[in-house]
Amino acid sequence: MKIINAAILAFVCSWQGLAIADMQKPNTEIVTPNDKPPLGQAATGQTQDNAEAGRNECWSAKSCSGKILNNKDAHNCKLSGGKSWRSKTTGQCTNL
Repeated sequence: MKIINAAILAFVCSWQGLAIADMQKPNTEIVTPNDKPPLGQAATGQTQDNAEAGRNECWSAKSCSGKILNNKDAHNCKLSGGKSWRSKTTGQCTNL
């Protein structure tokens, strides 16, 4: 009985040693930009390009449509005739 217990104990210890050795191997897998999940969908292609650049957007029409007038701040957007504003921090469109 002692021999069987010793054999089982030796087997379990060797199996655990292999499992621990396998866990200690460094992860060499490289994540490319294409493997990352998308952050969010933009309303238009132009919006998506500017959102990726991390800029504020002043739009010439309501609901963030038309042309981008400037990228400074919402106050100057309204003064320059902008009708809507998209913030770089929230990504939300606000009509002015």
